[in-house]
This record gives sequence, C-alpha cells and structure tokens, in this order.
Amino acid sequence: MEKTVRVVGWLAVALVALLVGVASALEVRGALEREREFRASPVCASAPVTTSACVWDQAFTVRQADTHQGERGKDPEAVLLLPSGKPWEVTFRSAHPVVSTMEPGDSVVGVVLRGQIVEVRDADGRRQQTTFGPVGWPADRLGGALACISFGLTVLVGSLWALIVRHDRRHTRAAAMVRWHGVALGLTALLTLWAQANNDWPLWAIPAIWGPLALLLLATMVASAVAALRSDVEDDAWFPEPSVSSDPPPVGGSRVVLGAEDLPREYRVSRGRKNGLMVFLVAKTALLLFLVWTEEIAPSWMKFGVSVVLPLVLVVFVVRVPRSGTLVDSTGIRIRGILHTRWVAWEEIQDIRSQPLRASDSSLLPRVIAYAHLTNGRRKLLMHLNDTDYDIDHEIAVLRAAWTELRGTDSVPNTPVA
Repeated sequence: MEKTVRVVGWLAVALVALLVGVASALEVRGALEREREFRASPVCASAPVTTSACVWDQAFTVRQADTHQGERGKDPEAVLLLPSGKPWEVTFRSAHPVVSTMEPGDSVVGVVLRGQIVEVRDADGRRQQTTFGPVGWPADRLGGALACISFGLTVLVGSLWALIVRHDRRHTRAAAMVRWHGVALGLTALLTLWAQANNDWPLWAIPAIWGPLALLLLATMVASAVAALRSDVEDDAWFPEPSVSSDPPPVGGSRVVLGAEDLPREYRVSRGRKNGLMVFLVAKTALLLFLVWTEEIAPSWMKFGVSVVLPLVLVVFVVRVPRSGTLVDSTGIRIRGILHTRWVAWEEIQDIRSQPLRASDSSLLPRVIAYAHLTNGRRKLLMHLNDTDYDIDHEIAVLRAAWTELRGTDSVPNTPVA
C-alpha cells in the first residue's frame, strides 16, 4: 500500500509538470515575437507622452533599491526618480548585475517601451531586464518546456507502468528506473538553460545541447529498465530455495550457526543509508556545478564537460547502487559492485574476516566491513556486509562455517592470512 501511494504521488507530480510544460511551450512563440518587436523597435524622436511602440532612453536617479535577498516571494525592486522628481517603481526578475550594485543617488538609464521600463543600464554600461523586459523570456520558456515535458512524460510512463503491474517486482523496479531517468532528463534541461543564460548563447543552443544528452539518457533508461527486468530472473535462479530465509538477523540479534544450511544469504545497503547517500551526492553535484559556473577561472569547454559528465555519473550511481550487494549460496559468493560483478567460488577463498574502517566518523559510513581473502593473495570487499546494517560477527561466523563445509577437500587449507 505504501508503494502504491508513493507511485500515485509520482503520477500527480508528473501531471502537474506536463501542464506547466505545455503552458510554457505555448508561450514560446509569443515570447519570441515580443523580443523581436523590442529589438526592432525604432527610437522615439522625442520623449513619448503616451504609450508608444518606440523606445526611449530616459535618465533616472536611484532613490532606493532592495534585492530582498533571503525574503521568499519578493522580487528585487528599485524606486527611480525622473528629473521632475516623480518616482517610478521598477521590479526585476533577479538581483544581478545592476540592482545589487545600485546605491541612492546613482544615475541610471531606463529604456521605456509601451509605457513601461523594460531595461535599466548603469553608469558602467551593464544592462538588466526588468520584469516587463522581453529579452530572455523565449529561452526561459523553451528550457522550462523541455524540462517539464521530458520529466512529466517519462515519470508518467514509469508511474502508470508501476501501477498496472504493481504486484510484479521485476516490472516495478524497471518502472522506478524509468521515473528516475525522467528526473535526470528534467535536471539536464535546467542545467542546459543555466549554461545558455550564463554564457549568452543563442536560443538554438538549448535544443542543440540538450538533444544529444537526452538521447544518451533515454538509451541509458532503456538499458537500465531491461537490466532491471532481467536482474530479478537471475535472482530467482540465484535463490532456488525460497523456503529458506535469506534475511540475516538484525544488529545485536543471535541465531545458531548452521553453515551451508543457512544459505542463501543476501547483503544490500539499507534504505536509510541509500537515501542519505543519494541526497549527499546530489547536493555535492549541485554545489560543484554552481562553483564551476559562477567562477571565472574554468574555461568554457571545462564548464560544459563537467556539466555533462557529473549528471551522467550521478545517474549511474542512482541506478547501480540499489543493485549492488553481496549474494551468497552453495556455489560461492557473487559480489555486485557499481560497475561490474565478480563471482568467487568457495575453493578460491582462503579466509573471511572483518576489518575496522579507518577514519569512519560519518553516519553514512560503517565502522567495520568484511573481506573475502583469496588464495591468490588478493582480497575482495563483501559489498554492504558491515556493522551498521547487520550483526557482522554472526554473519562472518555463518559465512566461515559455510566456507568450511563447501570449499571441498582439495582446497587450500585454512592458513592464517597476513
């Protein structure tokens, strides 16, 4: 029931995003026409007395300016004085680059079109559009349409898929992959809009950059969904004895160690730590992208490259981390990592031991982890077998008992591991 409610929530968000995206798409054409009209407007021969389609540069003196930084729901605003002393209140969509530097008494120039100030220039020649300014609206509307429609359609498909086949674990997992790729598509469109706005690229740069990235993400989505559909089939074959519980006892619990009779077993990251790790990675990615695009040190090609690579790496982690883990049965140990899977037969194992994790002072990291030491002198980390999610001493005892029983008489004897 809880999963169904969660999917219905995804569905509602998808429908809202689709409505916003369609509305933004319908406004792109009108925004383009207003911007073209502004750029082609002739200069007025004299100061317009009534609303006019020509543009006029009017000198103003700043009486006050407020960016309203930290105040939710308030746009930056300024009060400009005409030479006659009449005040003119102006609002802006952002605080930079002009409003944030305004001081009382500064001289600025306002561009007047159809009775409204659409642009303000300061003494240094910097320009900023007001809330009535038509420049930049087409890109905003196009970027918003791409983000909302791509997110909404993909999440809608994933949500409906999950609701139709909600009792099939394979399909619900594949549907979740589709939904999260919808989030990645929307974020990619927003990052593309951000890059276009910060570099003053033309409008066509948005679909030109976002299109190939969207195709790559769609290909990754299909591959991830297919892998999710196949993974459960493999897991069913991997655990041929459903009557045997593969759930280990909780931390601090106890159970008699039976060796091979305690198999199969499965160790995966807990939902709490997985969600915490994902939030941490998303926050770090967003912070790094913000620093890359706000600092003037990095060249443009590096900014673009980082903006492409980081979201893709984040998508890989979102898709692969839930599937990673350690799966144990009578034939050996399968270790699923982020990028590849390694299978180790019992005959290849020399010892199974736990080890403290150095410098583990974070709630996201365990204090004790486990390794399988191999006969070739190497060791393999047993993914997600740790003291945070499991009674690691008990689990090590179970695995060692099973290894002793199943390794075979011709295997390497249990010699101490350095």
